[in-house]
Amino acid sequence: MIEAITQWFAQQGFPQQLVIAYSGGRDSHVLLHAFWLLRQQYPLHLRAVHIHHGLHPHASLWAQHCQEVCQRYGITLEVIPMSLCIGRGVSVEAVARAARYKAFAQHLAVDELLLTAHTLDDQAETVLLQLMRGAGPKGLAGIAPLKGLGKGKLGRPLLNVAKTDIADFAVMHNLQWVEDPSNNEKRFRRNFLRHDIFPALQKVVPGLAHCLARTAKHCASSQALLDEYVMQDLQMLMGKEPKTLNLAQLKRFSPLKQGYILRQWLMFHQVPCPATKKLQDLLHQMLTAKQDANPCVSWGNSQITRYQDLLYLEVEKKTVNQAQWIKWYLADMALQPLAGGNWRARLVKGGGIDAGKIHNTLEVRFRQGGEVCQLAGKNFSRPLKKIFQELKIPYWQRANIPLFYQQETLVGVGEHFVCEGWQVKDPLQSGWVIEKVC
Repeated sequence: MIEAITQWFAQQGFPQQLVIAYSGGRDSHVLLHAFWLLRQQYPLHLRAVHIHHGLHPHASLWAQHCQEVCQRYGITLEVIPMSLCIGRGVSVEAVARAARYKAFAQHLAVDELLLTAHTLDDQAETVLLQLMRGAGPKGLAGIAPLKGLGKGKLGRPLLNVAKTDIADFAVMHNLQWVEDPSNNEKRFRRNFLRHDIFPALQKVVPGLAHCLARTAKHCASSQALLDEYVMQDLQMLMGKEPKTLNLAQLKRFSPLKQGYILRQWLMFHQVPCPATKKLQDLLHQMLTAKQDANPCVSWGNSQITRYQDLLYLEVEKKTVNQAQWIKWYLADMALQPLAGGNWRARLVKGGGIDAGKIHNTLEVRFRQGGEVCQLAGKNFSRPLKKIFQELKIPYWQRANIPLFYQQETLVGVGEHFVCEGWQVKDPLQSGWVIEKVC
């Protein structure tokens, strides 16, 4: 066990900031114990986290067991309680897994490595499940040995260790663990595979787990090579605006490559890719709609909209209360949350909004309709709507752009421009430059 872990870290690197995902079950207890032993040889900073799903009547007792074990080891344990909403017809396993990793991501610090106890058998089961779903190389790559998660990373150092070796280690070290009865419920597809299908297949192919794990490695290598190949084209297609893709350039490629580029674009922005059928429909709408049309396709918390030969990716789209007014004291508050993002005001010399005229204070409003603006350097006013159109700002983004007022006079619009009479003209004069940070 120790040898397998040290070999894994020899390939991936051995960081000192480690977090053990500790459920209280046998596999995670073996992982915890192994690193407790390793800590006696290496200067490791080790802590553990336990997700309290609350799905079982004994869940609190399991959390208490984990606390007691970690206390004996001298390892700090953080118990994260969760309240899950399981909708009708929704997989309990899928909801719990998604919530669990979301919680892990939120509780990881920079450069911390979260370790889970996934084994060789878990990898083999995952490959079989992906085959049943009709997955391609990415799905058949199975469980990744190392990947990013939140501010840190997620690693699986036991991925080459069989369940039988896990069991032997647990008995040898006299470990005590909790048993989750749901692991024996065959209504869950993975459990059915584990208890009925996998043993039968192993009688025909004794080394089945190793064979399927090898398939996962081959598919992971193929997918990595494909991603590298497609990324070269993607970098040329990404627009100057954040989260945009050049549709006119995308049309130059074959339909097969278009799909791969779109998937890679979503992966680049860490957005879950829609199902294959949804992705094909999305591409068809974006590529075939009339020139003046603005098709929009949504899935989950994400959506893609076409506007003037660009695809715009929106994640967790937020709209603001158009009637709200906010008093912004620029000198006292470096960041101001506005319209689903953070905005910063910087005092500079020779640019921005004249600091002397606004007394370091702005009133933030949002579009009501009918606003007019005289751009700096122009001698006439124009409707704000027309200016937005000329700047090629997508129509759905315009409502979220903050408008900066001094009393009843519009003095600036987002980070786009300053109005005539309010701009800094003297290179030595102080002005406020307003920028969207994220």
